[in-house]
Amino acid sequence: MTKINWEYWQNLALVMAVITLPMPKYNLNTQAIILMIMVWLFSGDLFNKLKRIKIKKYQFLSISIWLFMFVIGLLYSDNLEIGFKNIIKAMPLLVIPLVCFSEDMSVKKVEYLLKWFCTSVICCALFSLTKATYFTYMNFGNYFYNYNLATLLNAHTTYYSLFCVGAILFFLYQILFNKNKIIYWLWMFFLLAFLYLLSSRMSVFSLGAGTFTLLYIKFGVRSLFSVLPISLVIVGALFSPNFQKREIGNSQFGTTTPTISSRILHWKAVVNAVKSDNVIIGGGSGTNKTHVYKSYEEYGFRKGAFHKYNAHNQFLEHFIYFGLMAFLVWSFCFWIWSKSLFKNQHPMLFSLMVVTICSMLTESILERQRGIVFFALFISLALSMKTKENEVYD
Repeated sequence: MTKINWEYWQNLALVMAVITLPMPKYNLNTQAIILMIMVWLFSGDLFNKLKRIKIKKYQFLSISIWLFMFVIGLLYSDNLEIGFKNIIKAMPLLVIPLVCFSEDMSVKKVEYLLKWFCTSVICCALFSLTKATYFTYMNFGNYFYNYNLATLLNAHTTYYSLFCVGAILFFLYQILFNKNKIIYWLWMFFLLAFLYLLSSRMSVFSLGAGTFTLLYIKFGVRSLFSVLPISLVIVGALFSPNFQKREIGNSQFGTTTPTISSRILHWKAVVNAVKSDNVIIGGGSGTNKTHVYKSYEEYGFRKGAFHKYNAHNQFLEHFIYFGLMAFLVWSFCFWIWSKSLFKNQHPMLFSLMVVTICSMLTESILERQRGIVFFALFISLALSMKTKENEVYD
């Protein structure tokens, strides 16, 4: 009887998870994650897997803790149906770390996964540009712009911009730390052009932060000379035609973007809502957020009330669910991450973590599957990867 090569199937499941993440159909990524946990359950020695997880139990907990918080939050929730939906949605926060922390995640293996992720991001971007060209040729409208372009991938600009930033930083990492190949430059500039078409403001800031992170790890204090050029590029991008067109809502599809003042008003309304509800433990994982939408009305943020906007800030989003307890949990997470990554960090994964945290400042990343999987997968890889001192930098 032929023995099943479980390691092969586990690696294949991981590759499928990263490849399907940028793809238009959500169910493909869900199926890949289901395959990943099924292979994990039936392969290898469960005792040894749990032993590996125990070695990095705090790192594992720093990711999966949010699923446990949703389970606990169900105990004091008014709407159990919403609570169970949130628990199911957050399952990748447990499943993905289970697999990553129980496997042998070498630098070579992680970079192999990153290459597949970047390949998928590029292929999907080419696919959307092909569709946009066809629709423009058929006079269906201008799809080479912001949300209209992301719609062709069944994605929000926030998430696909996040994927593009991750891929750009991977190519920059290859150029700085490994091999300076022309193909890396070509794909990096292609994705920069695609990112410009998406016109996501936070993606520009997060890309600048991620770029500086790579430069600092590579050049140390000398990287401070890059602060001014990076800042000028960011300002130049924000005042470029595509970004300005979005600022004033001057597009064929009426796309608009929030101003700084409206976003601050948005966040004030969220804080006010939680303070009036239960500032210590929040509304629970099953909250219907009616108190938040009511607060939007009180603050004159009628658009947010009408469309039932989320907090557009991941830390405030968890504040709605769990109150001040959420900030205590986030403090634990940041402490674990900084302690783990500053000691023995991989430049690419460290920059991805910086990018993810930056994105969380203006978006509720963990409210949709793409954001949850991206967060769980790459933070897990960053914390579970085994590296020897100076292995990455030589």
